Amino acid sequence: MIVQIQKMKFFRWHDAGDVQSKEHMNKILEVARRTPNTQHWLPTQERPYLPAPEDVPDNMVIRLSAAKIDGSFGKAWSHGSSVVTDGTETCPSGKQGNQCLDCRACWNKDVVNVSYGKH
Repeated sequence: MIVQIQKMKFFRWHDAGDVQSKEHMNKILEVARRTPNTQHWLPTQERPYLPAPEDVPDNMVIRLSAAKIDGSFGKAWSHGSSVVTDGTETCPSGKQGNQCLDCRACWNKDVVNVSYGKH
């Protein structure tokens, strides 16, 4: 996995599915550490498996997903994502054929929350 990921500038974990255990999370963190030239984005709803903030490599953003549509991701984590129905989404993919194209907000630690339009 490391050999394949190190060829990429950006990598998103789990297009479908989620972290299954603390061991799973630790393996993801290790892959990120071993691919320092790749920016990693990990969306998750699995609060019990969040690592200590200091254990997250600099090249990784973990985004805690809001549990409900039009809800907040809460205060359990520094970065999050949400789904909105009011047209205030910050993610442009819904207007770009469901592709990121040149947007990299999800990988950007300066962006606290990324909101996606409900589809």
